[in-house]
Amino acid sequence: MRGQGCDGASNMSGKYRDVQARVKELYPLAMYTHCYNHVLNLVLSTSSQLPVIRNAMATVSDVCVYLSRSAQCVSIFQENGEREVSGSAASRQKLKPICATRWVERHDSIIIVVTLLSAVVSTLRNCSRKTSNLEVATKAATLLNYVQKCTFLSGFSYATHLWYNPACFKTAAKERIGYICSD
Repeated sequence: MRGQGCDGASNMSGKYRDVQARVKELYPLAMYTHCYNHVLNLVLSTSSQLPVIRNAMATVSDVCVYLSRSAQCVSIFQENGEREVSGSAASRQKLKPICATRWVERHDSIIIVVTLLSAVVSTLRNCSRKTSNLEVATKAATLLNYVQKCTFLSGFSYATHLWYNPACFKTAAKERIGYICSD
């Protein structure tokens, strides 16, 4: 063993009695480092607490949950996805709510929403107008209002750029040097 990397939790990284210390006893040359994927996740999580990004991600998450709960809206979304993304594999993808703990999952969610954003907007518009259930229609209209605001679009754009490059880094790292940590 040449090294060890953990998430920085005290029971893992303690110098005297914890996992790091025990590994160090068995393998004196095994230098401890904070897991780079975990550090990256902490940086991205902290960056995403900027109000404009935080609010945009909350809206994306709300839209993803909303569009998965109503059978009528799911059907409308599938039709819009196939029509507006012109039959590509992306048109058959389902929206995923934003994962609170894993940046790669956030990246995947954001990329799907970016790809299907026009279908999302069309679906929200259709659900707000054509759905007979007043609660479903009102929620669709509210989400549509948020999604069309400049603050949402700028926060969403920032988030897209924030999570785009780290995922490319992880893919390249996996290909070149294997997994950096078991994250």
